Amino acid sequence: MIASLGGWAAIVFAAFWGVLVIVLGLVFVNLFRVLESTKMLIDGIRQETVPLLSEVKVTVTGVNRELDRVDGMLESAGKVAKNVERLSSVVEQAVSSPLIKLIGFGAGASRAFRRLRKDKKD
Repeated sequence: MIASLGGWAAIVFAAFWGVLVIVLGLVFVNLFRVLESTKMLIDGIRQETVPLLSEVKVTVTGVNRELDRVDGMLESAGKVAKNVERLSSVVEQAVSSPLIKLIGFGAGASRAFRRLRKDKKD
């Protein structure tokens, strides 16, 4: 009976082992399918993103070129504004000093004229 019990235990162990091997085989087949589909997905993404990245590189290069142009324009506009400010200051100094003198002369002449009129009436 012991031999038959040991035989039955060996048969159960062999069946368990066989089922385990079949289950592990199915798990590995499914894992292989998942990995293969993941590989195909990654390949598809790579095929789409590589050209997209080169387009982005071209776009960024163009934008950088335009930004350099805009920087040059802003620098030129700053220089023009500075020159206009200097010119405005020079014109103000050139015009205001004689204008103040002319206004002062006009005010003095007006006073003198009024006094002369006042003296003639008396």
